Amino acid sequence: MFFTVCTGIGILLILALIGLFILLRHDSLKSENNKRVYIVIGGLQAVHAGLYLTGILDKIAQTNVYIAFGICSIISIICIVMSGWMLLPFSKFKHGIKYLLMFIAILQVISTIIIFLLPEAGIPPLIQF
Repeated sequence: MFFTVCTGIGILLILALIGLFILLRHDSLKSENNKRVYIVIGGLQAVHAGLYLTGILDKIAQTNVYIAFGICSIISIICIVMSGWMLLPFSKFKHGIKYLLMFIAILQVISTIIIFLLPEAGIPPLIQF
C-alpha cells in the first residue's frame, strides 16, 4: 500500500515536471532558458551525488529503503528526461555539455539500479521482488 502511494506520487510529480519542461521549451529560442534548464540538471545531479557521498542516503535507507530508492529514482528520471529533452535539435547550446549531462544522467540510472536492485557478492539486493 505504502509503495503504491509513493509510486503514484512519483508518477504525478514526473508528469508535472514534464509539463513544466514543455512550458520552458515553448520559449526555447532564448538561450537563457536553456542555461536555466542546464543549471537545474546540474544541480539535481550534484544533489544526487551529494546524497551518496555524505551518507544521508544511507541513513534514509536504514529507516526505509523504499523512500531512498524513490528519491534516487525520481532524481535520476528527472535528470534523464530533462537531458533527453535538451538533446532535441531546437537548442543552440554547446553540444559537449548536452552529451556530458546525458552521460551523467545515464550513470545515475545505472548506479540506482545496481545499488538497490542487483545482488552483490552473495548479498541479496536491498529491494527484493
